[in-house]
Amino acid sequence: MILLHGWGANASIWSRQVRAFQDRLQVLAPDIPDWDPAWLRDYLLNFPLPDCLLVGWSLGGMLLLEVLAQQSAAPGGLVLVGVPAVFCSRPDHPWGQPPAAVRAMRLGLKSNSRKVLRDFAGSCLSPGEEAWQDEVALLFTAANGGNLASGLDYLWRRDLRPLLPGLKTPPTIIQGDRDPIVPAEQAQFLHEHLSGSRLVIMPDAGHILFWTQAGRFNGILEEILRED
Repeated sequence: MILLHGWGANASIWSRQVRAFQDRLQVLAPDIPDWDPAWLRDYLLNFPLPDCLLVGWSLGGMLLLEVLAQQSAAPGGLVLVGVPAVFCSRPDHPWGQPPAAVRAMRLGLKSNSRKVLRDFAGSCLSPGEEAWQDEVALLFTAANGGNLASGLDYLWRRDLRPLLPGLKTPPTIIQGDRDPIVPAEQAQFLHEHLSGSRLVIMPDAGHILFWTQAGRFNGILEEILRED
């Protein structure tokens, strides 16, 4: 199992999944050094993909989707968690975040990156998940400035919609129904445009559902592993 984190975080964000599965299979959660598809493509060359379950969250899931849609090798399983095809809204894709909000975050990194990360961490929680705020804030403290900036540039510019027909592995798409960062409409769009995909909507869940609702999330991964 290979777990790919999202923007502003590092591998430690997957600690609840690593603990849950490491006694039964090899679980890898790399720190992503740069939001460059070439890095992920080279990283995956180290593994027999047909034997791997790949799990990508948010920006990490976008990077994974981009790489897999452009290569012939396919993993044994694929899970996309809170992943949009386009992060920023477009005239023909209204469910994304306002581009101006991402530009403001990019600008804010220059003066107070800690505040940008803290605000983003809070935004990952749905109404009703406020009790997790202090704990989740600690998960968004370790990324370097260059990594943060390049990640926001990726989110601002990248549109993966043209690549969707090239994805060869039907993914399981896991989405919180109250996600403030990636609305549920984004998951529905992916589901409709990825042939054979399965959509799992987790009720009362925000963007970081694998942390705040780890038991339910891990149960879904258990089902996928049994099917494989």
